[in-house]
Amino acid sequence: MDDKQNHPSSSGEMQSSTPVQDERAVFRKRVLKIGGAVTLVLVGLFTLPIPFGSLKITGSDKVTVQDVMVAGDIHEPVNILQISTEKLKSRLAKDLRVEEAQIRYQLPLTMEVHIVERKAVAVVPAQFGYLTIDSKGQVIASEPAIQDTSVPMISGVKAGNILLGDTVVDKPILAALEYLNSLDENTFKNIAEVNIGDPDAIMAYTVSGVQIRLGDGKDLPKKAELTQSMLQDIKKTHGNVQYIDVNISSPYIKTDVIPEGKKHQNGAPTTETSSTKKDDTKQDKQGHVEDKR
Repeated sequence: MDDKQNHPSSSGEMQSSTPVQDERAVFRKRVLKIGGAVTLVLVGLFTLPIPFGSLKITGSDKVTVQDVMVAGDIHEPVNILQISTEKLKSRLAKDLRVEEAQIRYQLPLTMEVHIVERKAVAVVPAQFGYLTIDSKGQVIASEPAIQDTSVPMISGVKAGNILLGDTVVDKPILAALEYLNSLDENTFKNIAEVNIGDPDAIMAYTVSGVQIRLGDGKDLPKKAELTQSMLQDIKKTHGNVQYIDVNISSPYIKTDVIPEGKKHQNGAPTTETSSTKKDDTKQDKQGHVEDKR
């Protein structure tokens, strides 16, 4: 009798714990249902041909969405969750038009592929035509005649048996590229030719025909900086420039100047030859500027 009073029946225990257990069971079922539904949706989005998002190409008018889809093995309908960004970058890098591909996402559901185009830096004569090369010396075009006249010609040498996509390894050509790559945009546009026929006496020419004496292939970035400065200087002269010498230790400008106010007896202006060393000039007793070599 005492045992019955002190110890509740097993049936009473079951009745008191049922509401809590039922609540937990319902919660677990809901979580499992929601988790299962989310899992099914994700599996479908990542595996099934379900349209999800869109592709956008920026930075280039040459590389199209279709080009990117072919490079990335992307099929219709486009699903951006199924696109491997690393695989797409790697494949686009093999396109001679593309220097780099940058991929980012935009809200709400857009994958943006930004194309950095490979730019032509020079044209080099070859055995069977002309090669267009980029800043790293890679051949990005091969034509029987010059097609791109907006970039300088590297003359004085012919490239060997180099095919489209190959990279130039000739040191004189690479030296010319180093010089051109070191120029600012405005100066680069003013260079028409770099002659490397003599690697120890490299010559460049502006579009107006001014000769730039570069010497050997050493210190080319510094010589490019001097080129920029000296071409700016000669815009201020009153005569024609015969040539400029960008020797690092002794930069030099050779000009035909017309001294202001000095005229012949008949009133016609005179023309004298002047050799001007940048930041270091010396005049003789007659008023001429001497050539300090």
